[in-house]
Amino acid sequence: MLMRRYAAAFFLLSASTLSFGQTTSVASKFERGTLTKGQPTGIWDYLDETGQLELRMNYDSSRISYRRPDTARYELRINDTWQLVHPSRAPGLLGSRAARRQELAKGLRYPATALQQQRQGDVVISYVVQPDGSTTDYTVLSSLSPACDQEVWRMLQQLPSRWIPAVYLGQARAARFYLRVHFKMAVVRSLDEYKKTHTQVAAPPSGPFTDAVTVTAVGIERR
Repeated sequence: MLMRRYAAAFFLLSASTLSFGQTTSVASKFERGTLTKGQPTGIWDYLDETGQLELRMNYDSSRISYRRPDTARYELRINDTWQLVHPSRAPGLLGSRAARRQELAKGLRYPATALQQQRQGDVVISYVVQPDGSTTDYTVLSSLSPACDQEVWRMLQQLPSRWIPAVYLGQARAARFYLRVHFKMAVVRSLDEYKKTHTQVAAPPSGPFTDAVTVTAVGIERR
């Protein structure tokens, strides 16, 4: 019965593109730029949820033209230990973090077994951005259920993983990041009611090295 009552709610990223041969202009809420044969070329702007510029990348020169100042502390691997320090260059996604979170929310599914068992809560995964910008060492720190853990891992594997590595004391360093996915079930009288109340709820907070995403299964209350 629960499987019939619940339907996952997802929100699609709106984007507009103009194609000219093998060149495509991309303009969305979170990023603007040009693709040539499927690869980013020229200047790309990456924006946050409020439309403010986070990063401007020149792919022709492989240089960062602008990056929002970041004085936060990050967990870096220094002398075989993890230390919370202020890097001279902060690690970060080569792209829009807001777009990445939205892609996660759009692609994640509430597992049927978790719905049947009425499981709600968090899956927390840590991963390491290596000095070459690759990501490794994915570890489940907080498990909700095997099915929920696997669903988060499935979606992470599908996302592009391009990162700017941290620099500390003149050397590129490994940095640790976290992803928290909150699975929750909501029972409402109608989908219109859910949509109205959902717009009034702020997005989950996220810090400099932690992203948060919520996956909601919506059940219609039967009278």
